[in-house]
Amino acid sequence: METGIISYGVAIPRRRITAQEIWDTWKNLATSFFDLLSISERGVTGPEEDTLTLGVAAARQAIERSGVAPERIGAILFGSGTSPYATKAAATVVVDALGLPNHTLATDIQCADKSGSTALWLAAGMIEAGLVENALVIGADTINRHTPPGMVLEYVASAGAVAFVLGKEKPIATLEAWASHSHDQNDYFRVEGERYIQPGAGFYGWVANWGLLDHVVPAGKALFEKTGLRPEDFSKFAVPQKTGLRPLMTMGQLNLEMMQVLPYVLTSQIGDCGAAGVLLSLAHILDFAEPGERIGVLDYGAGAGCEAWSIVCTDALEQRRPQQGLVVELLDDKIMVDYATMLKYEQKLLQSPHRLSNFY
Repeated sequence: METGIISYGVAIPRRRITAQEIWDTWKNLATSFFDLLSISERGVTGPEEDTLTLGVAAARQAIERSGVAPERIGAILFGSGTSPYATKAAATVVVDALGLPNHTLATDIQCADKSGSTALWLAAGMIEAGLVENALVIGADTINRHTPPGMVLEYVASAGAVAFVLGKEKPIATLEAWASHSHDQNDYFRVEGERYIQPGAGFYGWVANWGLLDHVVPAGKALFEKTGLRPEDFSKFAVPQKTGLRPLMTMGQLNLEMMQVLPYVLTSQIGDCGAAGVLLSLAHILDFAEPGERIGVLDYGAGAGCEAWSIVCTDALEQRRPQQGLVVELLDDKIMVDYATMLKYEQKLLQSPHRLSNFY
């Protein structure tokens, strides 16, 4: 393929909460699991943040870094499982927020945690077919807003957004190959009319990760078979990281080496960012990657299949590598909050719509 990533942008909440702070309220998980699952801190969305605002912030950064004029962006695909709208396309709001042309194709893609990867490859297909010159792709989620208090997922349920500008003109990484695997499996899911996510089988252990390997392993093997590549042909991998156990399970089943995966697992620093999770790991890799490196991506959407794909970094990466706003800088820029503040900001203390006053 000639299509590649021209630029990328990242947005994560500044506010964070520690696992210990959550545990002090619920005491519903043995603290020994914190180290085992790489649980430490996760993001807290502020009252001014949601999936859409994070997505717009990441997209604005990606466009600024790209040097691509807004009028040359022919499509925007917004990948998320937690859009603030049930039916309205969030992508149309992004069009107005960023001043993109009104003739831009704007649509949402919903495939759970892999929504961003699916959106990326759909956009790449449009570019390869000559339908558009450039495309903007966003993977964003606010898993924290959709996790009920007291559920063990609350320890990692986080938020974030990653955006990519795609095109053929001097990409920093070309899209090399793609493979997919999907079948119906009730891993984490959220039904119509419900705010909160339901777990398919729990949080820890082989059973809790049952949907992961059933999708990731066939998708990963399909990518290797399709390309004729072997695991050792890749320098780095961005893999599912809802907890720190998932990367280990993925490594073991696909014969990946520790240093291909673990340095790019960000669970302990930001938690589970949903559709932005694996893409955030990819952005972290690109922040320090070198020309010629082949990078693998395994993006599992709970109960929605897995996208396996690869990119190859180009010489343009050296000249256009971001000099500020790196993922490590965003992770270090944080404000810690307590549990009560988290409940308030994530709007889990619901008030009656019929209140006559703020004072009683």
